[in-house]
Amino acid sequence: MNMENISQRDSYCEEFVEEFKALKTNNHVVICPPTVYLESFAKILGKTNAGLGAQDCFWELYGSYTGNTSPKTIKSIGAEFVIIGHSERRLYNHETNEDIAKKVLMALRVDLMPIVCVGFMNNGDDEMVSVKAQVEMIAKNFSEEEIENIIFAYEPVWAIGSGKTPTTDEIHTMIMYIRSIISASHSKECAESIGILYGGSVVAENVTELCTKAYADGVLVGGASLSPAKFMQIARMLN
Repeated sequence: MNMENISQRDSYCEEFVEEFKALKTNNHVVICPPTVYLESFAKILGKTNAGLGAQDCFWELYGSYTGNTSPKTIKSIGAEFVIIGHSERRLYNHETNEDIAKKVLMALRVDLMPIVCVGFMNNGDDEMVSVKAQVEMIAKNFSEEEIENIIFAYEPVWAIGSGKTPTTDEIHTMIMYIRSIISASHSKECAESIGILYGGSVVAENVTELCTKAYADGVLVGGASLSPAKFMQIARMLN
């Protein structure tokens, strides 16, 4: 989610609190605002039981890295989660699978739960090859205990903001494929225990099908999260 100014931030926070109070859900709702607004959201979300996450972090806890934000700083503000490896970060910031793994390591070190995005990057490989390389970089470099504290989010880049989604069978196939990659490096129990989300043109009209027929454990909401009413309607559909 992105906001252009403080006025939009304040309006969003006020509306979100009201919408969330009316939600009455046992599902875990997490907001990941721009880093510059994390502290403001931490104060507002104290009135709710919604979780807070960052949209990115750096791969070092300390040092002179102008413009980057340490996971330690993000944690100190009150965040519990951090999105790592979003397709836009991979595309526009040229982040590699190795970069993603370094960020995950630092996030785990300060007890932030990484939400690691994987999906087709239009880099010449087919989707299975892309996803395998992305997931294997995590699976082979982290212990089973660490893997169980990582959430994966499957986001086919062509579906983001397009209004189009893969079929539920296609999403389910990819979710099972991700679990099989984890299982090859760790136990089957570990692979089955991790949370796998789906992200890409998620709206209230398709979220139930995505989570029941495609067997996604949840969703990574993009454009619809810019409206608290639409965001909460998605959450409401999963009650």
